[in-house]
Amino acid sequence: MRNLSLGTLYRALGLLVDAKLLSSMAFGDGRLVYELNDGKRHDHLVCTACGCIHEFFDAQIEARQKAVADDLEFDVSERQLVVFGLCAECRKAEVRVKTVVRQ
Repeated sequence: MRNLSLGTLYRALGLLVDAKLLSSMAFGDGRLVYELNDGKRHDHLVCTACGCIHEFFDAQIEARQKAVADDLEFDVSERQLVVFGLCAECRKAEVRVKTVVRQ
């Protein structure tokens, strides 16, 4: 296996995002998460204790966001909803919440 520099890797990831094959998400903890762009909208729940990420889709949330944008005559080019909190496992274990640093 050949060596690959991190710079090359990040440039390649950037090209895949530009080509709409991947999506990148910044969850406010200093890291980017990349996921396959399958064209299906979804939002994220992020546990601030263990870092687990759950994807979900809710048609009512989608409709409400569209209605707000329409009411304000706003042309949405991109959107993402990230909800931070504690997952069920961390709540059961009474894990303390890490401070989320938003950038």
